[in-house]
Amino acid sequence: MSILVCRNCGVDISGEPLFRQVSLALEKGEKAALVGPNGAGKTTLLRACLGDVRLESGEAQIFGTCGYLPQTPIVEDEGNVFECVIQERADLLQMQEQLRELEGKMASATGDKVMEQYAALTEAFERQGGYALEALVRRILAGLGLEGEMNSQVARLSGGQKTRLALCKLLLRGPELLILDEPTNHLDIAAIEWLEGYLRDYSGALLIVSHDRYFLDRTVSRVFCLENGEIKGYTGNYSEYELLRAIEAKTTAREAERLAKKIAKLEEYVRRNKAGVNSKQARGRESQLQKLKPIQVSKADRGMSISMGSGGRSGNRVLALEDLAISFGTRTLFANVQLDLRRGDRVALLGKNGIGKTTLLKAILEQAPYQGRIRLGANVKIAYYSQEHEDLGTSGTVMDEIRNVSKLKDPEIRNLLARYGFRKEEVFKQISVLSGGEKSRLALCKLFLEQGNLLLLDEPTNHLDAETRGLLEEALQEYDGTVLAVSHDRYFLDKVVTKIAELTPEGLLLFEGDYTGFKEYKQQEEMSVSPLEQTVKQSSSDQQESRQLAREKKRMKQLEAEIEELENALEALEAELSQVNTNYELAMKLHEECEEIKKRRDLALEEWIAGND
Repeated sequence: MSILVCRNCGVDISGEPLFRQVSLALEKGEKAALVGPNGAGKTTLLRACLGDVRLESGEAQIFGTCGYLPQTPIVEDEGNVFECVIQERADLLQMQEQLRELEGKMASATGDKVMEQYAALTEAFERQGGYALEALVRRILAGLGLEGEMNSQVARLSGGQKTRLALCKLLLRGPELLILDEPTNHLDIAAIEWLEGYLRDYSGALLIVSHDRYFLDRTVSRVFCLENGEIKGYTGNYSEYELLRAIEAKTTAREAERLAKKIAKLEEYVRRNKAGVNSKQARGRESQLQKLKPIQVSKADRGMSISMGSGGRSGNRVLALEDLAISFGTRTLFANVQLDLRRGDRVALLGKNGIGKTTLLKAILEQAPYQGRIRLGANVKIAYYSQEHEDLGTSGTVMDEIRNVSKLKDPEIRNLLARYGFRKEEVFKQISVLSGGEKSRLALCKLFLEQGNLLLLDEPTNHLDAETRGLLEEALQEYDGTVLAVSHDRYFLDKVVTKIAELTPEGLLLFEGDYTGFKEYKQQEEMSVSPLEQTVKQSSSDQQESRQLAREKKRMKQLEAEIEELENALEALEAELSQVNTNYELAMKLHEECEEIKKRRDLALEEWIAGND
């Protein structure tokens, strides 16, 4: 049964059709992605399904509860983070309050009606997860990196933290259909991987707009591609979709070529024989020609060509960080950072949100205070890409932005902008109305003009569609300078970087290889003793860690048995309580025992959830 249906939907933007005759159906429990180039109308289609955008034609219907996460959600709740999230289950909080009221009545009043109400409400509260609600809230907050902000006021959160808070609220609500628009924005890699696991186990349906290819591979089993005003569905994850698209494109191209040759032969035959002895046959061929229509091969490539000029060779030693530390007031983000960048290095700077990755880049640019020493090598010229695009103007056109930073003439500027996807009248667009993807492409164009031989990149793939990400990856692979990049795009990291630098409060852990190799190393480190520790620790350390793992596994089994035992005891007490009629002293005693067992069960359940996160 479908939970979302779009039939022949059409939307206009500024009087021009964005898409027409778009139809799709999402089944209950199905997990699908909506992909396509920037500007194809993906977000517009989502909002049209929700009724926030007017449809020029067709209809969209949702059959069930729905939750929507926009790219820039607005969170206006008062109070602290924990209170803000738990209020999403106001129904359970209300049931909890009703239970307390009934408990008060049971202590002072008589009658079977109150007992029956209490028993029925207790059963409903437990069935809907009321007793595990607080533990679930803590689990979601921890998974999305907000465990340290539980008691912080919502008004003091950053924009990225508010986005994560909105996602927490949505996951706790657990609607039958989740519609997520770029949900991995503002998440670090640990939070993205936690979200992948959560969504894989989610019982409801998902419709996700995302350019994170790794994320889509691990969460969806169907892909809808919106392009050139049309939509088409594919079975499988994102990698399977890419393969099917490639096969489809080759098949269509071959068929188009075959048909074009056939049309050319028929046209040549008609031209030669129209007035000759074979004129009758020529008229028959002409009739065939009228029935044949050339196959239009859609070109996904928009003629873009991203490049990164290095503007001259630097010395072999490009950048040295020595005992680098950054503090704000009494809070130290990190200390004892050591890094030696050599010419040609491509290094990814990873770490949890809030650890100071962007701040470290700004310290290298002398835009943030630091302790320690930062040394640049000979002939090093830095070019910086900011994820917030603060280097872009707030007024003027795309053309004006390039005029202000170059001595190029207008025809040269237009040719350059065309390489970054701005054509014809698009070069006269106001900066203020550009989409996130357009701003990113313009920022990349300005980065090219800087001609730096040391690139500092802060989330360079944010807002870019898959095609543009691929072009950027190719450009960086061919770049002959040095790269230090902050990114949560794991596909990008595997394609571009050769070293991983993990930033922690105590310093940097440097790993030679791509992200996949780094991830495998970290998993091995978590499961056993790391290779580095094996070289410096005695075998007794191995035994100690194994014993610790064994103790943890044993504790989890003990907790599972304890929870089951407490559940059985609670069920028996509640059954006995339901049989009590007029003996209110016995009823209150049994009720108190039930509450004590519930507390013990909730504590055990919370410990079990924490141990299995």
